[in-house]
Parts: sequence; C-alpha cells; structure tokens
Amino acid sequence: MAIAPVDLLQALQAAVLQDPASVARRKAAEAQLKTWETHSGFYSLLQDAFLDVSLQTDIRWIAIIYFKNGIDKYWRKSAPNAIAKDEKIQIRSKITQTFGITNAQLAAQNALAIARISKFDFPVEWPSLFSDILGLANEAHDGHDLIRLKQVLVVLNQIVKTLSGARFGKTRVALQQATPDVVKFVGQWYFIFTQEWMTSSSNGALQNRSSELSEQLELRASIGYLSLKICRRLVSEGYEFANRHQEASELFQVSTMHLNAFIEKYVSDPSEILEKFIRTLGKFYQDLSERQPTAFILMPGSFDLIRSYLTVLQSQGAAFHQQNFEAQEFWEKVLVRGLILLRRCIKMIFGDGTVTIKYRTPEDREETKSAVRRLKEELCTDSFVVNVHDILLWSYLRLRPSDLEKWANEPEEFVYDEVQNSWEYQLRPCSEKVYIDLLLNFKDLLKPRVLDAFEAASSQNDTSDDAILAKDAAYCAFSIGCNALFEDVDFDNIFLRVFVPQVANASADVPSMHRIILRRISLIISNWISVKCGTDVRKDVYDVLARQLDPSLPFNDTVVQLTAAMALKSAVDEWDFKLDMFLPYLELFLTRLIEMMTKVDVIETKLSLLQVISVIVEVVETRIIVFADKIVALLPSLWEQAGDEHILKGAILQTLTNLIQATGTESYQFHQLYVPLIAGIVDPKSELHVYLNEDALLLWQTTIANAPSATPELLSLLPILIESLDQATDTLRMELVILEGYVLLAPTFVAQQYAKVIFGIMASFIGNLKIEACHTVTHIIELFIQSLPLNAYINDLVETGLMARLTDSIFDTHESAINVTRYLTIYARLSLADPTVVVRFCDIYGTERRVLPNGGNCLGPLLDVWLEKVENMGHPRVRKLTAMGLGAIMDGPAGQQESVLRRREAITKVRGEIFAELEGEEVDLNIDTSVKNLMSGGCGYSV
Repeated sequence: MAIAPVDLLQALQAAVLQDPASVARRKAAEAQLKTWETHSGFYSLLQDAFLDVSLQTDIRWIAIIYFKNGIDKYWRKSAPNAIAKDEKIQIRSKITQTFGITNAQLAAQNALAIARISKFDFPVEWPSLFSDILGLANEAHDGHDLIRLKQVLVVLNQIVKTLSGARFGKTRVALQQATPDVVKFVGQWYFIFTQEWMTSSSNGALQNRSSELSEQLELRASIGYLSLKICRRLVSEGYEFANRHQEASELFQVSTMHLNAFIEKYVSDPSEILEKFIRTLGKFYQDLSERQPTAFILMPGSFDLIRSYLTVLQSQGAAFHQQNFEAQEFWEKVLVRGLILLRRCIKMIFGDGTVTIKYRTPEDREETKSAVRRLKEELCTDSFVVNVHDILLWSYLRLRPSDLEKWANEPEEFVYDEVQNSWEYQLRPCSEKVYIDLLLNFKDLLKPRVLDAFEAASSQNDTSDDAILAKDAAYCAFSIGCNALFEDVDFDNIFLRVFVPQVANASADVPSMHRIILRRISLIISNWISVKCGTDVRKDVYDVLARQLDPSLPFNDTVVQLTAAMALKSAVDEWDFKLDMFLPYLELFLTRLIEMMTKVDVIETKLSLLQVISVIVEVVETRIIVFADKIVALLPSLWEQAGDEHILKGAILQTLTNLIQATGTESYQFHQLYVPLIAGIVDPKSELHVYLNEDALLLWQTTIANAPSATPELLSLLPILIESLDQATDTLRMELVILEGYVLLAPTFVAQQYAKVIFGIMASFIGNLKIEACHTVTHIIELFIQSLPLNAYINDLVETGLMARLTDSIFDTHESAINVTRYLTIYARLSLADPTVVVRFCDIYGTERRVLPNGGNCLGPLLDVWLEKVENMGHPRVRKLTAMGLGAIMDGPAGQQESVLRRREAITKVRGEIFAELEGEEVDLNIDTSVKNLMSGGCGYSV
C-alpha cells in the first residue's frame, strides 16, 4: 500500500513535537515512521519533504535525517528490504534540486546523504557522478552564482571524503580516473578565490568595508577553502604518482606559496579562516608524504616548504617559552606537522622500512633514487641538519611554562602525558622523536655538539630558572640520544661523577627548580640502564632511585617520585638485571611504592605503579613471599577504585598471577581472597567476562599449577569450568589446561562428580581438533586412566560415545596422523590397565559400526592402523607406551584371538625395534605429579 504524502507530512509534524503533552503523539509518529522504512516510495517522499521550502526547518530536518539513515540501511542491493531500483532512479534525478538548500545544517546532512549514495552507486550505477557534479559547479561559476557554487562544493567535498576511503576495487580505479579533471577545475577555483580573498582582505581592514562586501569576501574564502579540502584528499588518494600530473604539481606549488602568505598574515592578524587554511595545508602535505613519499619529495617547492616550516619553528621558539602564550595550541599543531614532514624525509633517506616505497617499474625505482639523492644534496646539508638540531635542542626540548604549570597543578596528569606515546600530536614529544632520528642518522656530525652541550651544562653553576631549564634540555638530549652516543660515552663514570652528586646534594638550600634536574636523572636512568650501565654502578643506581622515592626529602614531589618509580621498572625489567644486588633494596622499594599507591588519585598513575610492583614480583620470584601479604592487602581497595577501568583491573589480575607464580605452593593462603574474583569474571553472564576473561583464566591456570592440593575454593569453580568447556569458546585451550590440573589434583572428585559430563563434551570435540588441542584432550583422558581404577569411569567412556568417536577418528583416513597417534595412546593406556577392556570395546564398536563386512570384533583393523602409525610416533615415551600396550594385548587373553595371532609376528617385530632403540634409556611412563610442570607444558604435551 502506497504512502500518501499528507500522511507522511502529518507523521513528520508529530515527530518533532517537544511539549510534554504531545509525548504520546510523538512516539506514535516515530513508530509509524519506523514501520514505513521498508515501504516502497518512503524515501522519495522524504526527499520531497526536505526539498519543500514551505515546511518548517525542524520538519525538513527530521526528513533529511530519516532519509540519510535509510540510505545507509536500504540502498545497497543486497540489503534486506532494499530500496527499489525505480525509486533510486527517481531519487538520483532530484539530487540536483537539493543543491539549492540554503540552510547550512540541512545542506550538510544532504551532502552526507548524497555521498552515501555515491558510495554504493559509483561507478556502476552512477558512472557520471563527477561529470554531473563538475557540470553543476561550472554552471554556477560561469553564472557568477557563488552561493550555489559553494553548495555544490560542499557536496563534492563530502563525496570525495567518502570515496577516498576505498583502498581497492572499482571505486578506487574510477576515482583515480576522475581525479585529474576534478583537480584541474577545483584547483583553479582554489587559486582564483583564495587569491581574490587574500588580495582584497589585504587592501584595508574588513571592519571598514560594507557588510555586503565583507560577506562576498567571506564567501570567496569559503569557496577557496572548500576547494582546498577537496584537492588535498584527491592529490594524495586519487593519484598513484601525483608528481607526474601537471595539475597536481601546479596546485602543490601554489599551495606552498600560499602557506607562507597565510602564516605571515596570521602572525600580524590572526583569524579563524586563516587557521583553517594553514591546518588544511598541513594535512595536505602530511597525507601526501605518507601515501606518496617519492611524489612529495619530487613536487616543485617541496624543499622550500620544509624550509618554511623550519623558519616558523625557529621564529616561534621563543614564544613557546612565554607565560600565557595565547596562540600556543594553534602553533603547536602547525609545527608538529612540519616536524613530521621533516622526520619522513630523514626516514626516506636512511630507509629503515618506515616509509613504504612501491617499485612497479624501472621508472619508479629511478624516481625514488632521484628523490633520495635530492634530499641528501639539496635539503639535508650539514648546515641544515645543525640548524635543526640547535633549534630543537634549545627551544623545543626545554620544558615550557605551560609544562611547569601542569607539573605544579596536575602532577599525575603531567607524568602520564610524558609516558604515553602521543608524539604525533604534542610538540615536545614530536621534537624528541625528530631529534633522535637526527642524532642516529647524522651521528658523526651531531655527537660532538650533544656531548659539548652536556659537559657545558654539567659544569655550569648558574642556578637561575633559565639556566636550569637549559641544563635540563642538554640532559634530555643526552638521555634520548643514548643509542647514538653509547660508543663514545663512559656512562658509569658520568653517572658517578655528575648525577650521583646532584641527587645527594639536593637540600633545602638548593633552588626549587632543582627538582627538574632530579626528574631528568631518573629519565636518564630509564633510557641508559639497558644500553650501557655496568654492574658496578647498579648499587648506585638503586641508591639514587631510593633517595628520589623518599617523600620526606626536599624536591621529591609527586612528579619526581613517579618518574623514579618508572625508572625503577626499567632498572628491574632488563636483561642484565642482577637479583642479588637488588634484594637489599626490595623491602624499601616495595614499601615506598605501596605508600605511593595509597596517595595517588589518577587511575593511570595507579596502573603504572601497579605495573612496577608486578614486574618486581615477577623478577624476585620466591623472595616475594615475605611481602605477599602487603601486596595482596593493597589489591581489594584498588579493585574497587578501578570501577569501569578494565585496564587497571587487568593489571591487578596480572599482578596476582605473578604473585601466585612467585609464592608457589604458599599461594593457597590467598585462595579465599581471589578465587571468588575469578568466579565472578569467568562466568559468561558476568559483565566483566568480555573484558577480563583471559586474564582471569591465566590467573586460574597459574593457581592450579601452584596449588598443593584442591582446596574447597578451587573445587567450587569446577561447575563454571565445565559450563565454559561445553560452550567451546575461543579460550577453550586455556580451559582444557585448567581441567588437566583439576584431574591431576583431585581425580577421584572429578571422576565422581563430572566424568560423564567431561567425556560427553570431549566426545563432541573428537574429529575436529587441531594438533595442539588434541594433545590436551587426550592427555586429560590419560590422566583419568593413570589416576583411577577403570571401574571408576569405564562405563562413562563408553556411554558418552567418547571411545566410539575416538575410534572413528582412528579409522578416518582424512584425520591427521599426529592426532591418530594420540588417540592410539588411549588404547595403549587402557591395554596396560586391562587389555580385556580393549577387546570388549572392540566387540561393541565392531557390531555397531560394522567395520568388518560381517560385523564382529574390530580389534584386527585397529591393530593394523596401530602398527601402521608406529612410524609417526617420534617421542620415546609414546613409542615405549605403544610397545607395552601392544604387548599387553598380545600376552593377555586376547592374544589367542585369531585377529591377534595373525599379527603376532608384526607386533613382535615392532616391539623388538622399539626396545632396541630405547635400550639403555630411562623412559618413565608414570604420571607426572608436578602440577606446575603440567601447566607449563611439561606433561601436557607428552605421554
């Protein structure tokens, strides 16, 4: 039934009602609109509604929103209740009318809707998309209808933004084919309208002009800006090699000249539109250098562009160190983009794989070589590199007033910002990245300058604020440049001569800014400890960190203490760590870390401190036992404070895991505390299950591995484990390993309570197991056989169909040979326990499955497969178990059966070969009673 336009209009009018008395009408209208979503003609009528200028804006607004959302859900051909082809044609035919929408919000939503249509229809259903849009734009431009031209460009910008996300397929190819024409026209409009706006706005202040003239200038600026946004995406995404296309090269060159003009004008007369132009140009260059690094380098004016950014970097350096620098945020974004461009140039020269360069033809290879050669010879000269180095060192590695203000007011946030990897968005971290690259790749040129600056800073006695900040910058260069400097630096000597005295002499008489140097010394320890720090000075390192973690000493504020804690983690968690040297400090460090944990407030800070404690627990192993109570007592309150911060809760579980591993069998005393925690997470119905299940399973697995016995708390978790096994989720492997531990710790309890359920679950796994999982499943069955008398579980093995499924897989020619050998070990274990059980089962299986033509016992075919697979058995324990299992069948009552007698010679031969191989070797077939060995894989992957 067709929807009447008047009915739709009434529903839209009711849907926008906001007064409390109309709630029922509004909800009824929303329900009706929801029902109409799949009706034919609905979206065409919605399009008519938002095109009807006589309707109220809020009605047109809700119409365009429903229209846009419907495009997402129903425009695709394969979508359920997809919009009919005829209706799509009708909608597309009216798209040109939508360019007349003057309301900015409606126009923006309309642009989104058209872009989504283009996403589905271009190029197959709408091959003329770009020619249609460009035709409308040219028509508006030629007719001097700038308002309409802007409206068309708004739509085109959204279309380009949407389609440029396609990385392959027809859409990508069609976009690249259309790009040259679009860039040619839109690039011209960018140049024309931007130039007109810049020229006119420079001829006197805008406030002295008429409002009509000002509006015209703003309109021209908007058109130029929209044109730039369109072109910047197309140049980086629409070409394979943008430098080979004249229109793209000309646009790039013009844009570099405009950038200088924009920046110069912004310095004297800041404005929002200038900010937009400068930022968009930065995105343009950054995207192109990322997508097409060779093309970026070979573009005309690219080196001038880099030098322009360097000029800005140099000119703005002093401003960043002024108090209350108003334009700091804007200039920071500009300079970060410039530094990223410079860093990519350096990476391209020294090609460490961080820049992707595609070689498709010899021409591509030569272009890239040419680009690298030009970078070396024309841009990265010695004078250029030294200039960049000095600007970064003395202007951008220094702490700024805004940094010191945050240090004082938000110390925990300050530390967190320093350690998180956000260099692509923050100026000082980005400067450090570029500085490291310079130092690593121009070592011979820059190392003397770095070391001279460091020695000068170390020897100067000026205690003014500016001198301390400069000293910190020099120390920063020494710290982050460790990988470039270590061959020429005697760090042990410097640490004892320079850093230890500065920490030891920190007193109330020293200026308060000295805390900046104390923090930097901790950062130097973090960077140098794993690069070049001798064993002889490790004790001095611990002394320094212990002193800086002492809250009673002057200058050891929150920042200094937290930075020292991070340095402690680096000092402990590195390959040359010596436990004996660290143990005398263990109690002191743990005490101070725990005290600090109770004083900090920010979740990220608690997480960082907890990670330090966790690493210490991991490296000191059993020595942590005497401090375990203190650590465990800290965790419940920390868990409550974590709230919805699942990362912190995961760290708590990891700390507990490390603690259990370190305390070994003594960990049972903590079961009452954290076993309920495990239960609350691994339960699939728990809210925490999605976020923390694997962490909890790892804790559970470690607990089982270190438990001296199956405590009531541990046994209470078994029902949850069985339920999880039955669901066969992605964590099945971990759950099976945990089950191994339970069978080993409490075989009788598990068999009495859960054997039938477990065997039933495992029966469903057999035949679909990967090799690793097969090892675990079969080993669990073996544990039952080795730990308990057969009568405790044999009926369950048969009744659940487990043995039948297992035997099916043995006879399955498509089953992995390795898995078949594992299944045969079950028969070997049963044979050693009671060979008559094997015979009885073969009778049952042979009758049910009719392995033989006339039914009956299948022992003969089973022995044939068994003897055949001996060659696939590599482990001595498996081979010996096979020999003994076959011997038990041959020497027992079953040995007189015809099926066995016919194979006696083959069995005897195989047994003789195996025992000859194993002569003189001690191969233990008994169960491994070490649960820890089991959980670490020692028993879980062998017989």
